[in-house]
Amino acid sequence: MRTSSTLKTCIALCLVLAGPFALAEAHLPAPAPTPAVGDSWTYQYTDVWKGVKGNVNRMEVTAVDDTGVHVDVRRASSNALLTKQLFSAEMNPVDRGAMHFAPSFARFAFPLTPGKEWSTEATGDNQKLGKQWRYTIKGKVLDWEKIKVPAGEFDAIKVVVEALYRGEATGSNGGNGQLTETVWFVPELNNFVKLDYRDTDWQGRIFNRDSWELTSYVRTPK
Repeated sequence: MRTSSTLKTCIALCLVLAGPFALAEAHLPAPAPTPAVGDSWTYQYTDVWKGVKGNVNRMEVTAVDDTGVHVDVRRASSNALLTKQLFSAEMNPVDRGAMHFAPSFARFAFPLTPGKEWSTEATGDNQKLGKQWRYTIKGKVLDWEKIKVPAGEFDAIKVVVEALYRGEATGSNGGNGQLTETVWFVPELNNFVKLDYRDTDWQGRIFNRDSWELTSYVRTPK
């Protein structure tokens, strides 16, 4: 009886210890996305700070060329065009409405694998406001997770990106702060299924908390 009990204990312990490694081995590194014209992702926006759901918008790929991935952002309910955006080939933001990043805002650094880290800098220009910010970006891949959103349940790889930003012409404390993005990326969808956003001012006070969750998507047959 003692031998049987000891054996069972050893087996159980091995299974517990092997669990995280088995999970990691079950996934290959997430490759760079391959979006195509006609692909789309529809997201529910939520103002987490106020606890209020906002608009549902659809991002639709209209072109893919040497400059990157061109996207129309439309209101899901009316199909009204809200803005045009540009992403790098890796789906990192380049033009987001009035904001232009050079180089792109490094939300991802493919291939994605647990433990991977990167750091880079970018300049953000808002010509409408006549302002410019310098971003110091650090990203880290955490692990694979099962995540449930309105569009379904997915195996996603979790990424956290922190960026310190400083206004180039807004004084020592105006326009400075830190943003944090927590992103759940799903390789087969070529995009994230959830993004949590937090922004703090130069004194560390949170003034923005937002979330986007995927409600539906379209993959163009290749």
